[in-house]
Amino acid sequence: MSKDQQNFVVRAEKAFEFRHVISHPWNPGTVVPGTNLDQLTGLTRSRIRLVRLGPGKVASLYHSQHCEEEWIYVLQGQGSVEIEETQYPLGPGDFVGFSAPTTPHQLRNPSKKSLLCLMGGSRTEVDMAEFPRDGKRMLRRGDSMEVYDTADAEEAGPTNMDEQLLRNLRKRPPQP
Repeated sequence: MSKDQQNFVVRAEKAFEFRHVISHPWNPGTVVPGTNLDQLTGLTRSRIRLVRLGPGKVASLYHSQHCEEEWIYVLQGQGSVEIEETQYPLGPGDFVGFSAPTTPHQLRNPSKKSLLCLMGGSRTEVDMAEFPRDGKRMLRRGDSMEVYDTADAEEAGPTNMDEQLLRNLRKRPPQP
């Protein structure tokens, strides 16, 4: 999008159209209508969505991110966020932030009315997400995404690469 085509202002009537619906294939309960405010204004380093979470719905699966930060700001309604298996009630004006790597979390709407909130975070070229309750790991590079079962994972190398490199150097005979 060029600067002369960029929309700097998104009017309320456009923001509240909720035309972009996301749903997670592992959980049909994650149907979340929203508006991608970042895309409407041409932002490329931030994700910002205005979402309406219906009664009894969840915004995503219980997950954590390795590279991208995330945040939630409640505008209207009552919700709860589960962080490391502890529930925290949320209401209008409450803000939740997760620095990268994030702690496992999930936003819920346990009430009988819709929950309206802004959700967002950083946008990186590469990210990995963990879904501990589902036994899955997702690797995203740009628009490409791969999903793995964590039960199939094998240790591929040492966790401390510097230490392993030093060990290998010490094993080599001295060079003349």
